[in-house]
Amino acid sequence: MKAWFQKAGLNNTSIFVLLLLRMVVVLFSVVLALKTDTPSEQYIDVILLGFGIYHLLAVCIYWPAMMTPVPRLLLSVSDLLIIQAAVVLTGSVTSPFLLCVFIPVFTLHFVYGWRGLAGGLLGLLLSTAACLYAVRAFLPLNLNREGVNTSLIVLGISLTLFYLIPFLALTQYTRVDNQLRSLKQRYHELDSINSKLLVLYEMTGRFNYENGIAHVMDRLLALCGEVFPAQRVCIFLIRSGEVEVYGKPTAQEKEDIYRLIMEQKKTGEAQEREYVLRQDALMIPLIRGARTDGVLSFNGWTQKEITGREAVLFSMVANMLCTYLENLEYVEALKSKLQPDTCIILNHLDSGRPVKGVLDKRIVQESLK
Repeated sequence: MKAWFQKAGLNNTSIFVLLLLRMVVVLFSVVLALKTDTPSEQYIDVILLGFGIYHLLAVCIYWPAMMTPVPRLLLSVSDLLIIQAAVVLTGSVTSPFLLCVFIPVFTLHFVYGWRGLAGGLLGLLLSTAACLYAVRAFLPLNLNREGVNTSLIVLGISLTLFYLIPFLALTQYTRVDNQLRSLKQRYHELDSINSKLLVLYEMTGRFNYENGIAHVMDRLLALCGEVFPAQRVCIFLIRSGEVEVYGKPTAQEKEDIYRLIMEQKKTGEAQEREYVLRQDALMIPLIRGARTDGVLSFNGWTQKEITGREAVLFSMVANMLCTYLENLEYVEALKSKLQPDTCIILNHLDSGRPVKGVLDKRIVQESLK
């Protein structure tokens, strides 16, 4: 039953074509009714008036009704009942309104495929039986062979002109249009991913080890906030057995990250996961070999599925962070080896003024004596 209520791939053009076909068939049937003698010719004016009023109202609500699944089905059911009533009242098989049964069947067939065609034909049989049962006592059915033959010829020609050709043309147009939309969407996705990759690639060469890790993390947080659709970005780094937090996480977010880090430690081996997607959050483990360097956390993440291209972005950010931490450790190790125990690296004076230099402890000690 859900298949009936699935949103069809209708756009403005296809709805306009369906509406245009509806108006053409109705006008053609009205012209036939005016030119053809019917068993209920004395009531033809009333039937035409009611038929015209109904289709005028249907045209007025057609666009919003076709955009919503349930009103779309209700409109088709209403078309079947009204059209069958007009057909039975004006001669059944020889009725000039017989062509109008194409309208609901064509619509259901195009929108829902073979299920729609089967449902339309079933509804056509049921509505025909209901209308015949309702009016058989008041309008006897008198058919002549010549009239039936003429009606069948007109029906066969109309089936080709008003059903088969429009259906094939509209189906082909819809298929090509969907392919074009898919290609455009893929192009935009690729363009967006390429732009983000270029930004990340540009950022990899701009890490300055002299500015300190806090400055680099702030720049990286700003970059991730621009590249990824998240409300808040935080970085948790494990350095010297302690967890350093960059960003402004909430207490619950800290607890979730600490739990994830402990899970990584309990396993004994770092799991090679590019990301961990949870409710309203996305976490990227920073893994270097068998070692976990921390977690990059995106909070307020609403996207439920991650594409392969986005996973590449996550992997690139994680590798960039891990590479920076590895290089930072290497730089600090070199400094500790080359720097004598009597030297201290100065980043600022007691007054707060930033400086860069190396101070010998022995000079300070001599000045204090």
